[in-house]
Amino acid sequence: MKKKDNNSFEVVYKYDFASDILGVKVKRNFIYQETVEMNEGLLLDFDQDNIPVSLEVHDASKRFNVPKYSLKEPVFFNMDVNVNEKFIGMNVNIIFLIHNKEDCHIIEEYTSNKYNIPNIETELCTA
Repeated sequence: MKKKDNNSFEVVYKYDFASDILGVKVKRNFIYQETVEMNEGLLLDFDQDNIPVSLEVHDASKRFNVPKYSLKEPVFFNMDVNVNEKFIGMNVNIIFLIHNKEDCHIIEEYTSNKYNIPNIETELCTA
């Protein structure tokens, strides 16, 4: 596992062409605890230590408006997650290659912290 600091983790990708689901998860062992639906088809998983460990994007080609082949290997991924007593916030920057040109997408989502996840600021990113 490569960590940039105590709250930053390197990730791996998995894209399922048939179901059009892009998955991003940390490169470390963890024990799953909770899934938070940030928005329809946008799922953020937390481990038993309340650290965000994976993101699932359903209907990814439609959400990003890109061809499915572009989703196999994003050029860049960075996700910041901020949790406080009231809200869970997520900011994702992801770049795909389309016809040899970089295509940048941003997802900003917030939901209520009805899960009682303690305050945390963390980053999941490519190496």
